[in-house]
Amino acid sequence: MKAILAALSIALALAPTISAYSVGKNRVFVGTPIHHNRRLVQDCMTPLSRLCTLTESATVDEAVYLLLKLEVSGAPVINENTGELLGIVSTFDFLQQEAGDGALLPIEGTMENVKDYLNRAKKICATRVGDLMTPDPVTMPPGESMRNAAVLMSQKNLHRLPIVDNGKLVGMLTSSDVMIDMVRVVNSLPSAAEDDLISP
Repeated sequence: MKAILAALSIALALAPTISAYSVGKNRVFVGTPIHHNRRLVQDCMTPLSRLCTLTESATVDEAVYLLLKLEVSGAPVINENTGELLGIVSTFDFLQQEAGDGALLPIEGTMENVKDYLNRAKKICATRVGDLMTPDPVTMPPGESMRNAAVLMSQKNLHRLPIVDNGKLVGMLTSSDVMIDMVRVVNSLPSAAEDDLISP
């Protein structure tokens, strides 16, 4: 998936400068640069009204049931009163809890290691979403370009990116959203005839 996102981020970076393209035998023709309107994250994300969200007070069992029922692999955790994004829960968090059941974690090494052990212990013992979630996730504002979003997701190896406006969750951008946007971009490009290809 990381390789796909990396390829998509390159394609998205080139997309605004492509006017026409065509594929011949072992070669690709790319036309002269033109200007397109920037595609924004807010136009491609899943809006808050269509998202599965959790609160930090929800139990782990409730979260598992909801995610399975809605067939999603993760959900943002928000403050139920303010809508502020607090963290994110994914299937990986549940896997850590299940895999660590009854485990004895060594509290030694560097301060970084100790913090990691304590964080894992907290997840293993969690009964509430607030203790299981990954706090302070990487976010992006809705006015950013899809190109920047794709680059960030590729660099951070993210499958989902919370979209936040003034601290409040407004949507979620997934790797699937990025791929759908890329398909739209490619399909909107005028294809040049093969006769127009220039031999190297």
